[in-house]
Amino acid sequence: MTSMGRRLGISLFVSLLLAGVVISQGALWWLERDQRLTLSLQLRDDAAGVLAALMADPQGRLSLDTSRLHPAYRRPLSGRYFVVLLGEQRWRSRSLWDQQLEVPAQPGVHAALQTGPADQQLLRFRGEYEKEGQPITVVVAQDYTPILHTYNQTRTVVLVVWVVVLLVLAGVQQWLLRRGLAPLRRARDEIEQLRGGQRHELSETVALELHPLVVEINRLQRHTEQQLQRSRHALGDLGHALKTPLAILKNRCTEELAASDPELHALLCEQLAQMEANIRRALGRARVAAGVTASNPFSPAQDIPLLLTTLEQAHRRDLDIHLEMAALPAQPFDRDDMLEVLGNVLDNAFKWANRRVRVAVHVVEERCADNEERKQLILCVEDDGPGIQEDRREQVLQRGLRLDERAAGHGLGLSIVSDTVAAYGGKLVLDESPTGGLRVGLHFPHPQ
Repeated sequence: MTSMGRRLGISLFVSLLLAGVVISQGALWWLERDQRLTLSLQLRDDAAGVLAALMADPQGRLSLDTSRLHPAYRRPLSGRYFVVLLGEQRWRSRSLWDQQLEVPAQPGVHAALQTGPADQQLLRFRGEYEKEGQPITVVVAQDYTPILHTYNQTRTVVLVVWVVVLLVLAGVQQWLLRRGLAPLRRARDEIEQLRGGQRHELSETVALELHPLVVEINRLQRHTEQQLQRSRHALGDLGHALKTPLAILKNRCTEELAASDPELHALLCEQLAQMEANIRRALGRARVAAGVTASNPFSPAQDIPLLLTTLEQAHRRDLDIHLEMAALPAQPFDRDDMLEVLGNVLDNAFKWANRRVRVAVHVVEERCADNEERKQLILCVEDDGPGIQEDRREQVLQRGLRLDERAAGHGLGLSIVSDTVAAYGGKLVLDESPTGGLRVGLHFPHPQ
């Protein structure tokens, strides 16, 4: 939502900036055009004034009476100039000083500015007249540089003011966007809490536009929980339905084959036990695949110490148990799954450790390939036992394989752990402990 608001703000700023530049430049162009039209009319009046300063003597010869001219024509480089052409005669204003004024080729106002004295930009007008029966050409010019400077300054000021106004508008727009998107952010936070097990449904006290969406999400959540509950009940019923025939078969094997055929009895008992373990393992994997319910989150601060106490009582060994764990809140993982995984790993550690077992629990943030920060729950169990050789670590993850046949069990512990961790999208890492034993690392990525 932040990215969407930023993109919307940038696009709005750019569009308004372009619109403002086009409108302001168009307005300035129109004003300059109007100013040129006004100056053109003034130049025509100036040409008529210069023409009126031409006086005829009794013989009909024309001469220029400078006293009748505007004082600006007598002040050097004043910005107002004229040239009068009468046959071979040529009069020009004193304001030109020692400069020349180029005569336009065609009558009328010339839009192109001409560089004049002191690099002034001149707007010129050429008029064709007749006086005392003689053709006269009058060229007048006026310095346009002050007007150009004024328009350039105005253009800069307008642009700066418009950018400042846009920045203010962008700030107001971002504030309005954040205020308008606040209900969506609250809904997102509530969905994260719903996923993490901190709430059971979204609050329906939201904006009118979001209310139908929130209601449908709550309906979907209730429907999903009902489906999951039915699936778990069905899996439980299936487990019980399969365990009963297996128990009957085990009892019959004990009654009828124990004395008559001990070898077949041992084989059937072993196979039935493995079938029972495989069923339990398959049901566990199906339960994990069904998803994590929001009502049963994993709380490391409460569940792990209780699990350690239970294992200490079960194994009754004088071990040094060292727990390293920060104050972690409830994690978005199913409690039963985490206890089953951690219980299998800790059971092996209690079984093989000589004197010391270390448990470390922490949440870290890692940068993924998409350059996003994502959290991971890492459970680490170490012991100082014999450990596992590096070339045999993959073997212990195989179903039903045990490195020591003298130990009790069916060899499914780490296989179940590996399957459960994989179902959560995590990984199981077997490594050598600094104390010489085995270190088991369980990495669970937080659901996104």
